[in-house]
Amino acid sequence: MSYVPTIVQAYEPKSEVDLYLPQAHMRKWNLSSPTLTVQFGSKQVRARVSSMDRTNRTLIRPSIAQALYLPTGIPLLARYQANQQSLVFGPYVGVLVSTYNAQFPQSPFGPLTPFFNEVADICRKRGGVICAFRLQDVNWDAGIVRGLTRVGSVWRQRVLPLPQCIYNRLVSRQRERSEQMTNWVQRCKDANIPFFNEQFLNKWHVHSALENQEAAADHLPSMVRYQSLDDVKNMLSAHRVVYAKPANGSMGRGIIRLRRTDQGYQLAKPGGLTKTFSSIQGLNQYLSKQTKGKPYLLQQGLPLIGIQNRPTDFRVLVQKDRKGEWAVTSMVARLGQNRIVSNISRGGSMLPPQQALRLCGPWVSGNRPTPQTLRAVALKLSVLLEEALPGNYAEFGVDLGVDVRGHVWLLEVNSKPSKTANTVPLPEGEEEPPRRARPSVVRMLEYATYVSGFPRAAKPKPKPAAKKIRRR
Repeated sequence: MSYVPTIVQAYEPKSEVDLYLPQAHMRKWNLSSPTLTVQFGSKQVRARVSSMDRTNRTLIRPSIAQALYLPTGIPLLARYQANQQSLVFGPYVGVLVSTYNAQFPQSPFGPLTPFFNEVADICRKRGGVICAFRLQDVNWDAGIVRGLTRVGSVWRQRVLPLPQCIYNRLVSRQRERSEQMTNWVQRCKDANIPFFNEQFLNKWHVHSALENQEAAADHLPSMVRYQSLDDVKNMLSAHRVVYAKPANGSMGRGIIRLRRTDQGYQLAKPGGLTKTFSSIQGLNQYLSKQTKGKPYLLQQGLPLIGIQNRPTDFRVLVQKDRKGEWAVTSMVARLGQNRIVSNISRGGSMLPPQQALRLCGPWVSGNRPTPQTLRAVALKLSVLLEEALPGNYAEFGVDLGVDVRGHVWLLEVNSKPSKTANTVPLPEGEEEPPRRARPSVVRMLEYATYVSGFPRAAKPKPKPAAKKIRRR
């Protein structure tokens, strides 16, 4: 299987030929049959083929392009499958979104528009199509989708076939758990369309999936579901500090810290609210009102390193690469604004990991992990987690904590990592380098094109320069 870059142009031939391919491509593929199957996304037609001298164009009869819903005049890749005598154009990647506003063609996705622009621009540069659509935009019976594609600097609605793969960027947990979504995902599977980042991860599901795996258990803090007074009693008798966390929460919302003190118990929330209780019954009664019947978890508090009582954790982005294998894309240390959460969305700030490990403390042993250690732990946990969970995942935001003894703990895993362009602050006096594609966007797209059937080859390493022979 091999592919070549091309630009498809509509052309009304005077003969019975439907598709003109460059001679070089036909020789490369050893293509001698006068007809073959042409495919784009879920649509395919039979076409009569002939060769031509031009090298970077494919000419197609307009009626054939219309039957395939194939865009013309843009860079694409063409893959020939000899065993099926079929020619496939792509890659064609679909992105499932919760909503968009087509009335604002320059910014239809709100604050996520720069991310989608970046994906579309990279795809166009390398060859391929990106289409963003909602659940209701898909007509499964007709095998088509009405979504947004980027044309120049704006996004326009157009009708395309079902894509070669779908990247799930729904932001609504409720929508994702709906019966409509369950049926929708099943239809993807029935149509053999790879669908990845299948759902949001519940903290309890992550814990349950990993706790029985020996290689992961050492990194898991103690955790129980919060259901009764006994759960609070047992956790606070075993641990001086316990965190109550929403099972389905994100960005540090709803986290409550519980502490056992010499005088009784203390409850604290981000923002400075602190309450004290003389009895654990009083603490539990107040906690129960705060959680309002929502599913909550109780997690062991950890003596994490930090700066001036501001906790520090490490967000490691782990993604599948151009070969479909897990790899670490990036890592950043997050310094909390307060003692309870370190999320950037809650006022935290970012530091390079090496700098954070150097500045943070206290340390009560000489065992200090390196950034390489943190990367290795995040990579290991991602592999183990995907093996234990149903569904297909291609990226995890893995939050790790380091305690004062140098032990590495798993704090949380996010299957829908943020796509905003937050970056680590530059040192004073240093200028921002020219804008280039974010590695996280490039890697996501390379995995998507891989499962679409257009795996991107690695760039050959440059040969070392020949040493000059000095003449004497």
